[in-house]
Formats: sequence, structure tokens, C-alpha cells
Amino acid sequence: MNLKIYSFHQFHPIIILSTKTIKEKPLDLRITQYIPIKWQIILTNEGSFTKTLNALTGQKIKIKMSQKYNYKAKNINRNIRYVWLETYIYTKLTFAKSIWIFIDQNITNIKLIKNKPIGKALIDNQIDIYKDIHEIYYGYCKYLEKQFRVNQLIWGRKYTLYYNYTSYLTVQEFFPLYIKNLFN
Repeated sequence: MNLKIYSFHQFHPIIILSTKTIKEKPLDLRITQYIPIKWQIILTNEGSFTKTLNALTGQKIKIKMSQKYNYKAKNINRNIRYVWLETYIYTKLTFAKSIWIFIDQNITNIKLIKNKPIGKALIDNQIDIYKDIHEIYYGYCKYLEKQFRVNQLIWGRKYTLYYNYTSYLTVQEFFPLYIKNLFN
């Protein structure tokens, strides 16, 4: 499995739980066997994760973003976006990489890309989407460990957002272990 963070940084999963595998057994039995309850809440959250972080920290979450616009691959326009969510005291809480796929150039939702978290943009524009979580993983990446200022394993997940039964973006999110302390 190839989980590139940036071009030169690889995420090395130790455990990958495919939701396809999870669905073979009842979700609550399969997932609780491997993942502590606080992590289940984080990893299976289907709402806006930025809003969840706002509620857990009691602070507005700062967003640092970089994007590559209109990257063409196989005649499909894509925008690739890298986002760090952090507190205003510069504690990094989440790293996300997303690939936005635009087959139809007349998509009205293109304004979502501009400097907003995905979930907040969808809520603000009252766009109803479906989130399909594909994988939950646990592993390591030296680059992310350095950015999170930890020397420990990292949880992650991969999901796709659908609008009108069409997939528009796939997101990979990575979380340091200390994020579970926000529940205390």
C-alpha cells in the first residue's frame, strides 16, 4: 500500500482496517476489539472534524493550507490540498491530504476550495454529502512525527465524500496520539 504524505514522505501502516472487512462483522464488535473508544469517536466521526476540534478544545482552530490547483491527470482536473489543523498556540492536531476531482468544469461547488476546512465549507453552503470511510490505519511517518513533535505511532483514516451519488474528493487524515487527551 502506498500512503504518501508529500512526494518524499511515506506513511508506514502497521495495521489497516478496511471498512469492507469491518462490515463483514458487526461494526461495534469488530472495531472495539482493536480500537479504544476515544479513537473510535475520532476515526468514525462523520461530521466536520474541525467543528469537533473546536468543541473539544474550546478554541477556534487555525488552518494552514497549501494547494496545487488544476493538476491534470488522465484528462481529469484535480486539486490537491494539504492542511494542518492546529490551535492558536501552534499545537498541531491533524494533518489532512485531499484530492478534489473535477470531471465537470461547471461544478458550482468549486468555491469550497478557498481557505476553508472541507466540512465547514459544506455546512456553510448547505451542501448535503455522504462520507464513506474506506480505511482506518495505525502506523508511523518520520515527517508527521517531527511535525507533531512526537516519537510515537499515529492513527489515520481515508474517506471519500459524495455529492449527488458522485465522488468529488478523497481525504486522508492523520492524528497524533495526544489528540485523545482532548476528551479529558
